[in-house]
Amino acid sequence: MRSPSITRRVLIAVIILITEFAVLEAGLRVYGVFEGTTTFSSLFMDDPEIGPRLRPNARIRYTTAEFTADIAINQQGVRDEEPIGPKPAGERRIVVLGDSLVLSVQVAFDETFCERLERRLNESGAAGHWRVINAGVQGYGPVQEWLLFDKVAAAFEPDIVLVVPFVANDATDAADAVASLEAGRVIKTVQPSVQRIRRIVRSSVVLQSVRVRWDQLRSHLTMGTPERPLASYLIDPPPVITQGLDVSRRAIEKIAGRASGLGARTAIALMPARFQTNDPDYQPLEVTVRHPRGVLDRDSASRRFHDA
Repeated sequence: MRSPSITRRVLIAVIILITEFAVLEAGLRVYGVFEGTTTFSSLFMDDPEIGPRLRPNARIRYTTAEFTADIAINQQGVRDEEPIGPKPAGERRIVVLGDSLVLSVQVAFDETFCERLERRLNESGAAGHWRVINAGVQGYGPVQEWLLFDKVAAAFEPDIVLVVPFVANDATDAADAVASLEAGRVIKTVQPSVQRIRRIVRSSVVLQSVRVRWDQLRSHLTMGTPERPLASYLIDPPPVITQGLDVSRRAIEKIAGRASGLGARTAIALMPARFQTNDPDYQPLEVTVRHPRGVLDRDSASRRFHDA
C-alpha cells in the first residue's frame, strides 16, 4: 500500500502543477498571445458546409502585445462594417478571397489592403463606384476559399474575384483538404473524440503553445524544416507539396468557373512570405533548414504556384 506521506506528496505536486498551469494560462491571456485568446476565438463559428468561418455580427476589441484593433464582422460573415445588399446601379465589386493576410486583424478596418484598394480605385477618376469586399478568413487555404465563395460570397454579385494564395502554406493546407474539395463541402477526417480534444486545446493558451511546439518538432523530424509549410521552399520538396499545388489549382479553377457563371472575372495575386522580402528573416531559416536532404530556395514556392 502507498503510505500516507507519499500520497500527500503526490497530491501536493498535483496541486502545484495545477496552480502553475492556471497562473501561466492567466498570464498569457492578459499578455494577449496571438490567436490564443478566447476573445479571438469568439470571432469564429463552425459551419456544417464550410467548416470554421467568421461568425456573423461578431464584434471584438483584439489586444496583443503588438497591437490593438477593433474587428467587426457583418451579418453575412465577412469583415465589413456594413451589410452587403443588392448591388446598386453603377457599382462594381471585387471580392477578395484569402487567409489571415487578407483578413488583417492586426490593423483597423480602414487600414486593411482591401479598403486601401477601394479608396484608390474610387480616387482614380474611373466611372462608377467600386466596392472591395474583404472575404479573408484566418487559416484558410484554396479549398476553404472555394467553399466560402460557393456558399456565401458568390451572392455578393462580384465583377472581379481576386484570389490571394499565401504561397508559404497554401500547398500543405490544400493537400489536407482534398476530400472537402471533391465533396463540395467540408469533410471532417478526424474522430469526434479527437475533435473534442482539439476544442479543449483551442480553449487554452498554454495548450495551444504546446501544440505549436509539437508541430514544429514533428515537422523538423519528418520534413527537415522547423515548420511544415516551409517544405514548399525546399529545392526538392516532399510529394505533399506537389499534391497540394494540384489541389490548389483545381480549387481556383472551381472559383473561376463559378465566377464566370456570374459574369465575373477571376484574378490571382500571389502573397509571398515575409522572409522572401526580408533578408534578416530569411538568413537564419536558410541556415536552420540546410541539411543533406534539403536546401531552401527563397522564391520556389511562388514559382511553383505561378506554374500550377
